[in-house]
Amino acid sequence: MTLPGGRRGQLLAWALALAIGVAAAAAIALPAWWAWSRYQGIAAESESRIERYQRIASARADLQRALDAIKAREASRFFLKNTASTQAGAELTELVRSAVEGQGGRLTSVQPATVKDDAGYRLYTLPVGFVATPANMTRVLLALETGLPYLLFDSVTLRATVPRGYKGVPNVEPEVSLTLEVQAYGPRDPARASAPRASGSGAASPTPAAAPAPAAPGRG
Repeated sequence: MTLPGGRRGQLLAWALALAIGVAAAAAIALPAWWAWSRYQGIAAESESRIERYQRIASARADLQRALDAIKAREASRFFLKNTASTQAGAELTELVRSAVEGQGGRLTSVQPATVKDDAGYRLYTLPVGFVATPANMTRVLLALETGLPYLLFDSVTLRATVPRGYKGVPNVEPEVSLTLEVQAYGPRDPARASAPRASGSGAASPTPAAAPAPAAPGRG
């Protein structure tokens, strides 16, 4: 490329030199600015993370005290002791039976307890029916509600056992029929929760035809 002579050529030369200088400076400055901004962001994120970890570390003593307080409460006493569903259902049935009969009531019906998973625990529901005088019925419900483990009531139905227009007999208190569902929470079975799932990539059984068919799981 031949530049024109004279002042015009000098101006073009200076403009070309300036453009080359700007391009060279941009080629150096832009990557440097991008790297600087990137590392600044990483540094700010690291500082924020360190501050967060420091706050967590400073609260360790308070968290440990709160954890010790929770352990001291023995939260397991609020739940059924058994992890197997059949044993936990029997435990709940015995708790209800003891409360009803211990407070002067009479059980009229006890159905098998049902179970379902609920928020990491197992919720057992036991439909029962019993008769008792109003005073004894109040004591039964109070014994169930204030005892350990914690028991909950659902679907409570009261029915009179005497006909309409009944005239009371002195010193004889009529009974009331009560049906309800008593609920309790229990721990999940650790053996069942941690049982490994069967892998499809395992070696096939040498005699698949002779293998017994798995039994159908029971309810709960």
